Amino acid sequence: MAQSKRARAPKKYTDSRRTQVTPEWLDWYESRRAKASDDGWFEAASAGIEPSMYFPEQEGKEIPEDGAWVIVVEEPFTELRSRFRIPPLSMWRARAHELNSGAFTTNGVKVYPKQAIIATPAGDLHLWPHEYVVAERPMELASDPDATLNALGGQPVLDEDELFYLMSRGIARHEAVMLLFDKVTSLDFVFVTFPEEITDLLAGAGQSLRRHLAVHSRRHTP
Repeated sequence: MAQSKRARAPKKYTDSRRTQVTPEWLDWYESRRAKASDDGWFEAASAGIEPSMYFPEQEGKEIPEDGAWVIVVEEPFTELRSRFRIPPLSMWRARAHELNSGAFTTNGVKVYPKQAIIATPAGDLHLWPHEYVVAERPMELASDPDATLNALGGQPVLDEDELFYLMSRGIARHEAVMLLFDKVTSLDFVFVTFPEEITDLLAGAGQSLRRHLAVHSRRHTP
């Protein structure tokens, strides 16, 4: 019986200078990536590799091109710790980053590790997907009465005079902060912190059971 041939890729470029990719090739490539993501997650897990490093979208941790607000659930052990400690469960504006090494091949597609990068007072910090969760309602979190918005220097970002004016006009603090939060520029350099009583209550939130067991291995008690 003749073996089935692998489907050939459509023509990739529209011109000889290779400056424009054809829509047909893009559709073909995205379909292969989608299949690689579906099957590769299980292949990586079976091989003892942390799947979220390569397929963060499978766990809702993909960072879009225009960035996203993330909550750091596990502080990375890096040199930055000696100059700046990430506050527990603090929220940061992150940008996407794909490594150019450490590729994992599945279904004939090379998939590279993905990270989120946040700007801290001590410099850029690279986060693995298991170290953060994407904030679903960042505006609401930032406008919580107990939340503090900080700039790189650690000073409040919101204009307190504007906040007082809005509240004096009968606007609730929650809504006033949301209005002003929209006006904050350079969001990559802003982070939101919460009081200790809240972070203590939510300790461990956002960390998968698989990661929790990896960090806190079970101990046999006689």
